[in-house]
Amino acid sequence: LKSVDPVLSEKEFKEYEAAARAFEKHEAPRLQAMLVAKSFYATNYVSDWWEKYVYLRGRSPILINSNYYGLGFNNYIPTSSQVSRAGTLVYHYMRFKELLDAQQLRPMTIRGVVPICMRQYERIFQTTRIPGRDTDTNLHLDPTDSIHIAVLHRGGFWKVNVLYDNGCIVPAHELERRFRTIVQLSADPNSSLAAPDPGSAEANLPALTGIDRTRWAEHREEFFGEGINKLSLDEIESAIIVLHLDDHSPKTWTETGNLSLHGNGNTRWCDKSFNLIVYANGQAAVHAEHSWADAPVIAHAWEWVLASEHNSSSYNASGLCAVKDTHFPPPGSPSPGRGNKAKKKVAEPNLKRAVGEGDEVVRLEFHLSKEAKEAVLEARKFTQTLCDDLQLIVDCHCVREGGYGKGFIKKQKCSPDAWIQMALQLAWMRDQGKLSLTYEAAAVRLFNEGRTETIRSCTSQTKEFVMLMQDKKASKEDKIRALRAAAERHVGLSRESSVGRGVDRHLFCLYVSSLALGMNVKFLKDALSMPWQLSTSQIPQNQTQGMWKAIPEEMYSPSGGFGPVSDEGYGVSYMMASDDMTFFHISCKRSCKATDAERFKKHVWQAHADMRALFE
Repeated sequence: LKSVDPVLSEKEFKEYEAAARAFEKHEAPRLQAMLVAKSFYATNYVSDWWEKYVYLRGRSPILINSNYYGLGFNNYIPTSSQVSRAGTLVYHYMRFKELLDAQQLRPMTIRGVVPICMRQYERIFQTTRIPGRDTDTNLHLDPTDSIHIAVLHRGGFWKVNVLYDNGCIVPAHELERRFRTIVQLSADPNSSLAAPDPGSAEANLPALTGIDRTRWAEHREEFFGEGINKLSLDEIESAIIVLHLDDHSPKTWTETGNLSLHGNGNTRWCDKSFNLIVYANGQAAVHAEHSWADAPVIAHAWEWVLASEHNSSSYNASGLCAVKDTHFPPPGSPSPGRGNKAKKKVAEPNLKRAVGEGDEVVRLEFHLSKEAKEAVLEARKFTQTLCDDLQLIVDCHCVREGGYGKGFIKKQKCSPDAWIQMALQLAWMRDQGKLSLTYEAAAVRLFNEGRTETIRSCTSQTKEFVMLMQDKKASKEDKIRALRAAAERHVGLSRESSVGRGVDRHLFCLYVSSLALGMNVKFLKDALSMPWQLSTSQIPQNQTQGMWKAIPEEMYSPSGGFGPVSDEGYGVSYMMASDDMTFFHISCKRSCKATDAERFKKHVWQAHADMRALFE
C-alpha cells in the first residue's frame, strides 16, 4: 500500500486500501497456507513458478521484449582481427566452462564474506529455450553431451568443434584458423560452402526465434521436425554457445548496443542461453536469453573472459592469436570422450565439410520448402518492424564531459544507487509530468535458487523530494533533507528486497496459487497489472574478485541494456563503472508519442546537475 500511495489519487488509494484489507481477511489465509505448504517440498517457493509463468509461458516475442545484451570494453579493442578475437574469447569461455564443470569456479560472495547461490550458473552453456505452442521449455544438456559451438557468418550456420574428444580445449590459435576458414569459404562465390544470398530465407533463419512463441513453435514442428532440417537445427540447439561473426563494424556505444540487442532482427539466435558476437572490427558483445538466469550471471562470465583475455597476452605483435600449448582440463572435469553423446555423428546429408577440416568445421544445410521460405521471410519482416520501433541510446555521464560518477556521490555520504534512482525519478517527472511505479531489480541470491525481487523506487519520500526540486521557492536545505530521506528509504527497501521481504514475488505466487485453486481474486489481478512505466536495473562490475589488479579507464565495461518493459515507458540500465563515470542505456518505443530516449537522457543529465548543485 505504501508503494502505490505516491502514484494514486486519494480516492483511488482508499479504494485500493479497502480491497487489500478485504483480501487480507478473506482469500489471503488460504492462499498463504498453500505457499507455506509448497515451501516444505520446494527448494524455493518462487523460482520455478517465476521461470515457468513469467518467462516460458509468455507468448510475446523474446527479441527486444525479454532478451538483453552486454558490451565489452568501453574504448579498447585488443585486436582488429575478427577471427583472432573470436578464437581468444571462445577459448576463454571454454576455460570458464571447464571450471564450472569441475566445480572449481570460485563461489561468489558479498563483500568476500557471505556466499550467494550459484545455481543459475549450471545452465550458462549447452542450454536452449525450445518453443512450444502453449509453453516453452529449457533444454539443458549434460556438459559431456556437446563438444561444438554453432557459428553464424553471413547467414550461414557452421558446426565447429571447440573441444577435443579427450576433453581438452582446442587452442585459441587453432580456433582462429577454423574461424578464418569459415570466413574465407563464405566469401568465395565459387565454393559450395559460400554464404547464402542475404535476401534468401536461409540467410534469415534466426528471425524465426524473434517472432511470437506459438507461431515459432508451429513453424518448428512443421518445417524442422524431420530430416535434414531437424538434424541441422539439433546441431544449433545442442551447441555449447552460438558465435556470430558479424560483418558490421560499429563505431559508437549506441550502434553496438542496438546491434547486440537485436542484430537487425535476423542474426541473433534468441533461443540460445547466449550468443557471443564478434564484429568485423574486433569489437565484441553478448546477447542473452533471460528465462534461465539473470544478467549478473552473464555479466560475471563475460567479465571473467575479458579479464582472462587481457591477462594472458593473447595476441602477438600482428594482432593474431599467440601460439600456445594445448590446455589440459583440471582434475575432476567430466570428459566428453569415451562413447557419450558428443561422439555421436549426425546423418551424413547435412554435413558439408570444409576441405581438410574433417568433422571439425562443418557447414549445416537446410532444405526449405516454398512454405518454409515464406514463413522465414514473413518472420524477417516482423522482426524488422520490432527493430525499427526501438529507440536505444548508450552514453556515459562522466567527469571529463562535465558530469560525475559515484566518487562525488559518496563524498555526500549518499548511496550511489539511491542517488541515481532519485535522479531517474526527477527526470521521469520532468519528462512525463507525473510519477509512476518504478521497477528496480534486486538479487535475492542469499537464498537457494533465488533470482530477483522488485525494489519499488517510487516512494512517498521520493515524491516529496521530486516536488521540492520542482518548487523554485523551496530552500536548498529542504531539498537536501528530502533527498537524504528518500535515499535512506531506498537503501532500506533495497536491503529488505535482497533478504526476501519485498512484495512483488509474494503477490505473484499468491496469484499463481489462486489460479491453481480456481479462485478469481480481483485484488491480485489489479495489483499485478499496474504498469512498470520506468523499469531500471543496475549491473555490478568487478565480479571477478581479484582478476583485475587495476582496470584502466578504457577497459571499464559500459555493461548492457534491454528493451522497455512497457510500450509507454522507458527501460534504463546503468553501470557505475568508476568514481568518475556512469554508463546509461535508455530504451523506449518509437511508436509511443509520449517517450523519447534522447529527451529522457537530457532530463537524467539535468537531474544529476541539479542534484550536484545542492551541495556546491
